Amino acid sequence: MAKPSYIPSLDGLRAVSIALVFLSHVGFGHVVPGGFGVTIFFFLSGYLITTLMTREWDQHGSIAMGAFYLRRVVRLSPPILFVLLVSALLVWAGWAEGRLDIRTISSQIFFYYNYFSLYASDPATVNGLGILWSLAVEEHFYLIWPTLFILLVNTRFEIRYLLVLLLAVVVWRAIRVFGLGTDEWTIYISTDTRLDSLLYGCLLAMLTWRGHADRLFGPSLPVRMAWLGGAVVVLLVCLSIRDETFRSIPRYSLQGLALMPIFHYAVTQPSDLWFRPLNWAPLRKIGQWSFTIYLIHYVIIEALIYSGFAALGDWTLVVTSAALSAAFAAATYRWLEKPFHPLRRRLTGH
Repeated sequence: MAKPSYIPSLDGLRAVSIALVFLSHVGFGHVVPGGFGVTIFFFLSGYLITTLMTREWDQHGSIAMGAFYLRRVVRLSPPILFVLLVSALLVWAGWAEGRLDIRTISSQIFFYYNYFSLYASDPATVNGLGILWSLAVEEHFYLIWPTLFILLVNTRFEIRYLLVLLLAVVVWRAIRVFGLGTDEWTIYISTDTRLDSLLYGCLLAMLTWRGHADRLFGPSLPVRMAWLGGAVVVLLVCLSIRDETFRSIPRYSLQGLALMPIFHYAVTQPSDLWFRPLNWAPLRKIGQWSFTIYLIHYVIIEALIYSGFAALGDWTLVVTSAALSAAFAAATYRWLEKPFHPLRRRLTGH
């Protein structure tokens, strides 16, 4: 597989993901699977991070851990801190509902909000910032994955051990559900039960690195159609089954498996009829802004509802919140995130 430094179709997939999340939050959650949008984000993160690591390993035979974590800080901190500040100002001005609590804000800044929101006695926050649980899951993954990657690669059986780890997460979810009585929401936002959503992305990157992905999925049209058709069927089954046990235990594994051929072909066959729209320039631009849109969109939605501007499910709310979220993200990207790009390259070499 070719290794371009920028893959436009992945920005297109980011745009699809944020669209799913946004529509579910703006009043269409009964028909739009917002949670699946988050799962796509997780998969994408695992895939991209591991792809970068494999390239670094090929070039240097090692992973610069300090540079890895510094990139994370420089990339994530500015927009997160800015969104937290804007959210606080909206509450102080009386334009948004919620309570500012230093314990909650600390958990959001230092990425343990998912567990804090589950187990703290009073995890108050600004309405709309509850989605920051997903950033905690990603950051916990980033803490352990570089070390785990090195350990796996040094065994020379990294794919086998990664498969064992993926199976272990499913078994652990089953133990938590059947043995500990853990509810569906706790399973949904806990790092220990959602790691595999990122690890399936890692698995695809590993298979690609070792040359197995092209052989497994194959470039011919009949093979592509078979894999993609099967993936769509699996995803539709996952979306249609509402049983809590299914949703808590095998659902995330099945979604991860289904996303593997979709991502593989989106990257290797971007001119295919199915993936060509992902390379549409406006969709790619939304993908570039997707992180900040994800951070701010629910705060804007909740603020518009709180102010009485529009009701949930109202198309006025849909259009206004989408426009405000995109404008906020575009401005943040231009004047806050982009200025840090040279610093990130200077500090880390990327």
